Amino acid sequence: MATITPAPLYFKDAVLEIDGDDYAPAASTATLAPSVSTTTFYGLKPDAMYPESSVDWTIELSFIQDWDSATSLSRYLWTNQGETVAATLKPRSGTGPSFTVDIHIVPGSVGGDTRAFATATVSLPVKGVPTLVEP
Repeated sequence: MATITPAPLYFKDAVLEIDGDDYAPAASTATLAPSVSTTTFYGLKPDAMYPESSVDWTIELSFIQDWDSATSLSRYLWTNQGETVAATLKPRSGTGPSFTVDIHIVPGSVGGDTRAFATATVSLPVKGVPTLVEP
């Protein structure tokens, strides 16, 4: 049996590219998240068990709202809602793999708590399955 030693990911210098632009400076969270649905059919024999599953993916983002800058993530999501575009999440900007996806754009929220930075969270549906791209 082999002993597998991990190379821990400290998530602090990532690339979050959406439609060709890197929005990582605006984001505090970027997570490719699977949602797994499972079902099982049980027949009348002890070994008649037929499991089935499906996985839907989203990219979960938390970001600072910026409505003043024409090229901000807030404005991009607002302007392009309903479109499907290419995106890349690279957990380490200098090394390691990246993950490419096609995402469906939905807008983030507007406003927030008083006397605090206005942030937003959004769950962008992924079309298909993320592709792992080796460096």
